[in-house]
Amino acid sequence: MKILNANLLSWLIDSGLQEQRAKLYLVALQRGRATASELAKEMKMNRTAVYDNLRALEVKGFVSVIGEGRRKVYVPLHPSNLQRHFEAKQKQLKELLPDFLSIYASENAAAMVQMFEGKYAAREVYEDMLRVTKKEYVYFSPPQLTHLMVDEAEMKRWIARRVKKGIQSRSLRVRGKDVPKIKEYNETEPYLREIRYLPMYVDLKATIYIYENNIGVISTTHEGHAFIIHSPDMAYSMRQLFEFLWSVGMEE
Repeated sequence: MKILNANLLSWLIDSGLQEQRAKLYLVALQRGRATASELAKEMKMNRTAVYDNLRALEVKGFVSVIGEGRRKVYVPLHPSNLQRHFEAKQKQLKELLPDFLSIYASENAAAMVQMFEGKYAAREVYEDMLRVTKKEYVYFSPPQLTHLMVDEAEMKRWIARRVKKGIQSRSLRVRGKDVPKIKEYNETEPYLREIRYLPMYVDLKATIYIYENNIGVISTTHEGHAFIIHSPDMAYSMRQLFEFLWSVGMEE
């Protein structure tokens, strides 16, 4: 068997192929077309194992079978078609994503925590909110600090997307803190937002969003992290706490 390209082998494995099947595909690619017996001899494998792996590759679209008289010949997917193959998979995933998310957001799904760090950490929370939220989310916010964690232009686009989807929001803020003079952050009715204020002695060091069965947490630039906590019980408890504080919060 010729030496296989390590980069190609690694990429195929990372793309979801078992190592033995990835090697079999590359060997078939080297030969162009071959019978199972020829491939078994090339790979020094028994024919039963080769047949099993070829069937799996055929199901995944990496090889096709051509009948030549009484024998079967296996033809590998042409390299130029690999991109189309994975684009089709990506399109299929995009179509199935709502179903995956409905499982992820279900009442019975196990609790889990995702942590993000770096420049785009906060973006992960905001995108999850748009995917999951049906009607409304609520949040505790220190806008003067959150503003430092997100790009202003990007945040304005996100708010426009939220409004377009008809998602309402209610915000508990701390009165007296410096808030950026940006209408998208502060105006209420045009942006489907209600705001109430906590007493001035209350301080917040992170923004906490409660949406459906999730809690999103965006820390300050000092920590530079964001978290998504999926827990129906915790989200319910946090929402109860929010509703109590909302009931005693002060309006303008």
